[in-house]
Amino acid sequence: MIGALLSAGCTVVLRDPGVSNGCGPLRYSFNTHDITLTPERRAAVDDAIAEFGALVGRSVEPSASGGATAESNRPGDPIAFELAWPEDDPDGLGYAEPHIVGDSYAGGWVMLNPIIRHAPPGLIRRLVLHELGHLHGLADVEDGQELMDPSLVAEMWGPGDLLGLVITHNGGC
Repeated sequence: MIGALLSAGCTVVLRDPGVSNGCGPLRYSFNTHDITLTPERRAAVDDAIAEFGALVGRSVEPSASGGATAESNRPGDPIAFELAWPEDDPDGLGYAEPHIVGDSYAGGWVMLNPIIRHAPPGLIRRLVLHELGHLHGLADVEDGQELMDPSLVAEMWGPGDLLGLVITHNGGC
């Protein structure tokens, strides 16, 4: 598969070369901070997480904590999704910060700008997939054919995105 991706030409940048992902369940919590998302928009978040889990071969488990986020992220903690945004960055839509323990990604957190409550579900899906890419070792690229392009125009993972995920998952789960 890697040979086919390389021959197809692609753009991939690894966030932390040499850091890899485990293959355990992909656990997550979602804290809306009392901001209402329509069921359709909330489903876009959950569906994107499930889509990502299926892509990388990991089961997906919503946290039983009811959306509360942990004070700190430790290995085994759920990925903390927050519907919150700093006032000093009005233009951003999402931000992801992976938690690294040793040479492995061990979760992290994702901030989503509350303005997404007005966004089309397709954009929300692409945004969540893009931020999950950051949590799993991919950096932004300038290639509109890749989901890791911050313009969020690509509907599907591009060949560089897929290559990066294969690399960061040591060949796959």
